[in-house]
Formats: sequence, structure tokens, C-alpha cells
Amino acid sequence: MSAVSVMAASGLFLAGCGGASEQETVDWTNGLCSSYATFQQAALVGPAPASDLPTQARNLSSYLGATATSLDRALTDLDGLGAAPVEGGDQAVTKFRDQLSRYRTAFQQARTQVDGLDLDSRTLQRDIEGAVAPVLSLQDADQDPLAGLDSQVTNAADKAPACQDLSRLSSSGG
Repeated sequence: MSAVSVMAASGLFLAGCGGASEQETVDWTNGLCSSYATFQQAALVGPAPASDLPTQARNLSSYLGATATSLDRALTDLDGLGAAPVEGGDQAVTKFRDQLSRYRTAFQQARTQVDGLDLDSRTLQRDIEGAVAPVLSLQDADQDPLAGLDSQVTNAADKAPACQDLSRLSSSGG
């Protein structure tokens, strides 16, 4: 039997065994991307501007906390997805969870450091910059969560509105 015949037979067998419909796969993948978008939308807001450094630090702390909270929601959403109806889906969830967990750790660390700053310090600007280093280091990482996923997941992502939005935001530097 040729490899093509084996693959075709496997596909028919799986289809006959109640495999997920294309719409179910797209819906599940849309939920995957929606979880990530929860974080990305919060992160894009940025801290509220302020004219003085102490207020900048307080606004930064609020922003870091809100973004960390959005990461908690994103991880909860991932947990609620259920079993992946597509090959490579479980690996995609693991990739998203790992990336979002790293981001949550970085935002929480930065917030803790910002909250511990002496707002009366003459070196406050430098101290703020050092405190946000964990978050700034994320900019060096590959931020496209869809990159390198199984083709069945990326094919479904091409049809899922939340994934299309996520791809646009990722490619525009978001």
C-alpha cells in the first residue's frame, strides 16, 4: 500500500469515527486565539500618561496589574477549551499556555518591582526602567503564537475571526 493510500484510508477511517466537523475545528481554534487576544488587547492599552514620575509609576503599576489579570483570564479560557478536535491542537494549547504563563510571570514581577519603588528617589526614572525589564525582555521573544503550529491548526486559524485579528495585531508589532 502506498503512503498516499494509507493516508487516504486513515482519513476515511477517522472521518467515519466521528471526527470533528470543519466548523467545530474553526470554532475551537477561534477560542484558542480569543484566549490570547484577551491578553494582547490589555497589553496594547499601555499605562495612562502622566506628567510626573510618581504618577507614571502608579499608572504603570495599574497597567501591569490589569495586564497580569488579563493573562489569568486568558489562561482560564485556555483551560475551558476542552479537548482539541484537530491534530496539533493539544500542542497549540501547550504553546499558548507556556507563552502566556511566561508573560504573566514577567508582568507580575514587573508590577512587584514597580510597587516597591521609592517614589521620592532621585533615580526614579532609572528605577522604573529597571523594574519593567522583565516585560521589555518579552519583546525579544517570538510573539506570534500561531507560528510553527501544526498545519491543521493553522488552516483552521485562517478561517477563525479571532485568529485573523491576532495575526494582524502580531504582524503590526502588537
